[in-house]
Order: sequence, then structure tokens, then C-alpha cells
Amino acid sequence: MDDASPEPVAAFDDPLDIGAAVGHALRRQRVAAGLAIRELGRLSGVSSAMISRIENGQVSPSLSTLESLARAMQLPVIALFQNTLRTADVTFVKAGAGLEARRFAPGHVHDYRMLASFGNGQMRFTAASVTLERTGNGTHPVYHSRGYVFLTVTEGRCLYACGDAEYAMEPGDCLSFDAQLRHTVREVLSETVTFVTVAARPD
Repeated sequence: MDDASPEPVAAFDDPLDIGAAVGHALRRQRVAAGLAIRELGRLSGVSSAMISRIENGQVSPSLSTLESLARAMQLPVIALFQNTLRTADVTFVKAGAGLEARRFAPGHVHDYRMLASFGNGQMRFTAASVTLERTGNGTHPVYHSRGYVFLTVTEGRCLYACGDAEYAMEPGDCLSFDAQLRHTVREVLSETVTFVTVAARPD
């Protein structure tokens, strides 16, 4: 993506923060494994009280204790350290820039510019600027997926269909909806229409 470079920022400097991150990871992994604290204690040989204190960030457990807990959940011990480094991605895109891309659908093709794309294994966030031509009317693809979509028209006019409703959209108009609804540009009313679409979906 033009003029875009993700940068990791801010690590945990405070040992208390590390303890809290490990405790949070332990609780999440235990719940995901369907284990009560008492059951994890029985499997690992670590007392229920100690597990509770670790999960609440009240103690800094030894590596051997974490190894016992991880082994009981059939996990690598590194899984309990996955949140000990905080990172954040930042993308800056100059006006008119972005990653050029092309979308193909039966009887239809259009170009667009990807402005952002992030994912963390749980959620996927994307933003793109799309331009469609009136000559493509009748061939614009229909979409539906999981998550939510926001779009706003920046140039031109179009008729946008979402579920059973249709919206006449012009510059400045915005539309937000559940992505499971079938949605498409029903008709481009000007020579071209350009809109920015932002989507958040399970990864």
C-alpha cells in the first residue's frame, strides 16, 4: 500500500503488566479448554488459589508453574505469553494513493484502491475506494458475508440495494448495514460513482 508502513509500538516495560497479560492469557485459554479453575488445578498440580491469583495478575508465576499449567491444557507454554508484547499497526495513505486492485465477477470487472487491511485472527478490517461506471449497470456483483459494512459516496450518484430496500445515494450520503444482507450497487446514475467502503468481519 502506498505510503503505508505498519509499525510495532509500545512493549510492556512494567513486570506487573507482564503478569497481568499472562494471567489474562491463562484465563482465556482455560475457558477455551472448558476447564474450571479446580479442574485445571487437579490436572496441573497447581493449587486453585494460585491459579486464581495468576489469572488476576496478583502474582508473577515461575516458569515451571506456567509449564505445568500449559501442559495440563495441552498447549505450548509460549501461548501464555502471547499478549506480553503490545503492537499496533498504523497505515497512512496519501490522497489518491492506495493499493491498486481489480475485482472479477461473472460478466463484470472493476478496479478499486485498497486503503487499509488489518487482521488479528479474530477480526478482519478493510477499507477501499471503489469506482464503478454506468456502462457496467446490470453486471455489478452482489455481496453478502458476516460482519458489518459502512459506505459513503464521495463522487457521483448511485442506487444502492441492501436487503429489500434501495437507497438513492449522492456525495456525503452514508449507509451502514449487517453484511449478511445481500447488497449491491443496483444502478450507477451518473457517468461514474466513487464510494469508500469499510468492512469489519470475523477473520
